[in-house]
Amino acid sequence: MGRANHLKETLPQNIRDNPISENLDIEFVVLNYNSSDDLHEWITTDPEMVKHIESGLVRYGKTTDPEFFYMSHAKNMVHRMATGDVVCNLDADNFLGEGFAEFLQRNFLDDLDIVINPSHRVSKYFPPDDRGFFGRVAISRDNFLKLNGYDESFSGWGGEDEDFMQRAKGLGLKHKRIDDIKYLSIIRHTNEERIVNMVSGDKKESELAKVNDMKNSKSPLISKLFNKLKVLAKPIQANSDGDFGIGNVEIYGSEKISLDKLQGRRMGHLNVCALGLPELVRGRIAPRIAEIDEIVHEGHEEYDLTR
Repeated sequence: MGRANHLKETLPQNIRDNPISENLDIEFVVLNYNSSDDLHEWITTDPEMVKHIESGLVRYGKTTDPEFFYMSHAKNMVHRMATGDVVCNLDADNFLGEGFAEFLQRNFLDDLDIVINPSHRVSKYFPPDDRGFFGRVAISRDNFLKLNGYDESFSGWGGEDEDFMQRAKGLGLKHKRIDDIKYLSIIRHTNEERIVNMVSGDKKESELAKVNDMKNSKSPLISKLFNKLKVLAKPIQANSDGDFGIGNVEIYGSEKISLDKLQGRRMGHLNVCALGLPELVRGRIAPRIAEIDEIVHEGHEEYDLTR
């Protein structure tokens, strides 16, 4: 919503950097979350984008219901629109990097019961405002549905991705981390831009203060520990009634689909995130680094970290 300016830069580049091959099937799923800018006009008239939509490389859908950008709901909708075996969230301001799709394929090829996202260890190479890549979460479609997606009790900016990762580990998935910054390039932008479409005008000041606090958190260690322990008591499945990512989406060049309530397997109440404690501890002692096909570069300063 309101990010056509970013998508015009990132989407064409991401497609060029991740071409389909004989052994690799890729789908870029774009959800127009009732965006009031020129997103729809651009993606449906630009010759390159039209070609990709017609070939099936880009699956573009538009919903006209939301008034504000509801991050968890938008992520759930677009993940449900996807048709692949592995889904990966990609924010509109993120560049994938050359070969990222192949990198995912290598890691999921032998084991679908993993979840991948950027390592917090790489954050030291970026100032707080340039760490907008932690929402890059990859998981099998089946496991995404088992988790009932992102928790839609989260509103405004932030929190839903860390919650999702903890529940994924509680499900028993092995956590692999992206430790190579070549996959973590973003478009720099302000916190004001992050929240502009999320809340009404009278709430923007408080939402901005929340974002600034989260991005520059200096909470005491005891407070951080308490928050970690509190998450352990949370059920692994969010949106327990199966009501997530609900809405009508018009798939361009295809049909209008209705994303209804999903009737899935319901986990027992004792199935809580504490089951992921071993993986949480391992992440501190011996984190799993996602496999790459080349040596991770030590000279981080040689890279253009953002664009």
